Amino acid sequence: MGELARRVRFVNLHGHSTFSFGDGYGPPSAHVARAAGLGYTALALTEHGNVSSHYQLEAAAVKAGIQPIFGLEAYTGAVDLEHRQQFKFHLTILAETANGYQNLNKVVTQSYKDAYYHPTVSGSYLSAHSSGLVVLSGCSGSLLACTLLGGKGIPEPDTGVYNWNGALEVVERFKSHFGDRYFLEVQPFWELERSCFMNPAYEELSRMTGVPLVVTHDIHYPLPEDAEMQAILHAVHRGKASIDDALREWNYEVAMTFPDGDAILGEKLMKTGLSREASWEAILTTERIAGMCKVKLPKAKRLRYPISQQDIQPWS
Repeated sequence: MGELARRVRFVNLHGHSTFSFGDGYGPPSAHVARAAGLGYTALALTEHGNVSSHYQLEAAAVKAGIQPIFGLEAYTGAVDLEHRQQFKFHLTILAETANGYQNLNKVVTQSYKDAYYHPTVSGSYLSAHSSGLVVLSGCSGSLLACTLLGGKGIPEPDTGVYNWNGALEVVERFKSHFGDRYFLEVQPFWELERSCFMNPAYEELSRMTGVPLVVTHDIHYPLPEDAEMQAILHAVHRGKASIDDALREWNYEVAMTFPDGDAILGEKLMKTGLSREASWEAILTTERIAGMCKVKLPKAKRLRYPISQQDIQPWS
């Protein structure tokens, strides 16, 4: 495994375990075991709207000898009453420092107070608690992607395709809050037309703004054969009448699991329209971000019973 680990530079920074209720399969330990078996040196879990998997991630990662990275896939959007039915956008957030982890927990707590339909993170609250956080622009349902492509579908050919001015405004806004802790997230799903629209445009946005590209694999289950279970979870969670209904709505042939290595991942990225240089840089950026995010979960002091007199602190 040591030789394999030296060959794998990619670190997945966007992933979901069973704690992404209805949209992720397998406990954190299964995801860690798969990552370690493939030679990964680190792994992030970014559950939908919660941080409940972090303790199990850390315990399994320490045992397996890989680095845990603690994150969140946040639902973002306006939280005022006049916009409660608007689209939710996704954003990938990682804790870089101990202070960042505190801010991550504050963001999650506030998101439940501001929730409508899902726990919702407002831009103003996130910017006020941005210290120690690394932010990736998000999946194809992100604010950046939806601004660039004019919504959550595939742009019509006669619309000019890209909203460059709007996308640049989004990138500059995030860059102003997070500086060099903001990255443009590309995904290697060449089978999806939306990814093939997005990725070349993100390469151009990166060139125009200086914001680096980073690749994620948006992992939802540890093994390729678990894709069927993902369809079952979606059918139940989304109220579908049957598995066939879920299959018609989602392309389950796209493997949302761990890529076998850097070369395969690079080939998939190039199939989406990224250049070879940008594809390799996006892989290396994952390793760089992993080097930034060295957080250990805070531990409570153990209680001892019976409590001795010296354990009792007088009120000040």
